[in-house]
Amino acid sequence: MIEIKKTFWEESYGRNENFMLYPKEEVVKFINRFIRKRVSLTEYVNILQSDDKLKALDFGCGIGRITILLHEFNVEAYGIDISENAIDEAKKLAKYFQFNLNDNFSSYNGKKIPFKDEEFDFTISEAVLDSLPFELAKQLMKEIDRVTKKYFFMSLMHSNSASLFSTLEDAQEFNGEIEVKEMHEHGTVVV
Repeated sequence: MIEIKKTFWEESYGRNENFMLYPKEEVVKFINRFIRKRVSLTEYVNILQSDDKLKALDFGCGIGRITILLHEFNVEAYGIDISENAIDEAKKLAKYFQFNLNDNFSSYNGKKIPFKDEEFDFTISEAVLDSLPFELAKQLMKEIDRVTKKYFFMSLMHSNSASLFSTLEDAQEFNGEIEVKEMHEHGTVVV
């Protein structure tokens, strides 16, 4: 059985780690180029065509900043994360931005995405899959494919980031998974 390290993620978010309060530029560029372009303060143009309102999944949403950004772009977005602490913070952050998104955030079991096949026009996963055991990441990519119709945007940690983790820095060559020993994300996995 693959361990999802839920307890360690709960502890990490309990220490206010990974509080991404601003979306990364690459995510904003992806949305503007492939999904919905903002052309003025109040106008948007759909790039990705849909008969219905565009719908997105923020996989591993953390405190929900990407989910909130998508709502700013008038995209119906849902955020899921294994950490209930992160989901609680996401709801608070959405309220701060004056969105009532309590029904749009949920914790899940970390293995099966709780949505139907092709539920979403696109999925975004910002710096999530590289923090999972490799076998679980492969399973979840299949799950993401199952629930996504068109696009999947993901980012991963670059190998040059190994110096951030002493356990990686000491290794001559990284060829698997390493449990994080530093306080930040302690006990979680880096692939």
